[in-house]
This record gives sequence, C-alpha cells and structure tokens, in this order.
Amino acid sequence: MKPCLVVYYSRTGITQDVATRIAAACACDIEPVRDVRPRTGWAGYLRSGREAFARKTPPIAAMTRNPDDYELVILGSPVWVGRLSAPMRSYVQANAARFRRVAAFCTMGGSGGDKVLDGIAALCGKPLLARMALADHEIKSGQDRDKIGMFVQAATAAPTRPLA
Repeated sequence: MKPCLVVYYSRTGITQDVATRIAAACACDIEPVRDVRPRTGWAGYLRSGREAFARKTPPIAAMTRNPDDYELVILGSPVWVGRLSAPMRSYVQANAARFRRVAAFCTMGGSGGDKVLDGIAALCGKPLLARMALADHEIKSGQDRDKIGMFVQAATAAPTRPLA
C-alpha cells in the first residue's frame, strides 16, 4: 500500500500550486480532479458559483489513481461562494467510502474555509487528520510556508493502520 495521495481541484491554479507543494513535501502521488465541461471565462466563473451554492455534483473526468491503494488521501479545493467546489464535491461523494484516512486543505479569496473543511469531513464520514485553510493573500505573500509545513507534519504524523 502506498502512503499518500494528494487529490485536488483547481480552476485558476492557486489550489494546484499548494497541492503540488504538499505532494513534494510528502513525496507522494498527486492527481487533479478534471472537469468534463470547461469552466473558462465569465460563464465558467458564474456556473462554478451557482453549482457550488446549490451543492451540485457535476460530472468529472475519470481518475487514474485508486484511493484504495493509499493509506492517506489529502484533498484540496478552492472555496466557492463559501462552499466546497462542485468538482471536488463530486469526487468526494464518489470516493469517500474508499478513504482510509483523510486530510484536507482549501484555498480562498475571502472566507469560508472552516465551513468547507467541516463539509469535507461530513462528506467523508470521518474526522480529518489535518486541516488547513489558506487565504490567497497568504499564498501570494509567501506566508503559507509555515502553515503548509505544519499541515504536512500533522497529516503524516498520524499513526497508520496495522497491516492485516
């Protein structure tokens, strides 16, 4: 069994940047959640907000990595209108039963991070081993480095399940 997988959704690249740094710090596999239908331009931006607000689960592209193969899955999503991004909601709902252990992070322009992280835990049906909400200004100014380090340490320090 592999130790860790980072799964993230990113529309603008901000969440992708954080996910890439977390995966590098954990030396683990990483995979993006991809939309079936593009979210570019104003129309994509508005559709993203509507879907998140309505808690929709839009279709997503098939994933290549199986969460059953990993001891820990780290989920990353942007916050959209104070809610979990719709593509990540689709992924979590489809795979939550396959997560052995889970940690999560979110990126946001404003607020809502704690609410989104609580929502991820509820969708997973288990507590998060580690959680982190990062504001865009923290990421752009480099203030996120310590938070990312503490998040990775908390997520990977939790004891693993004994092998049967």
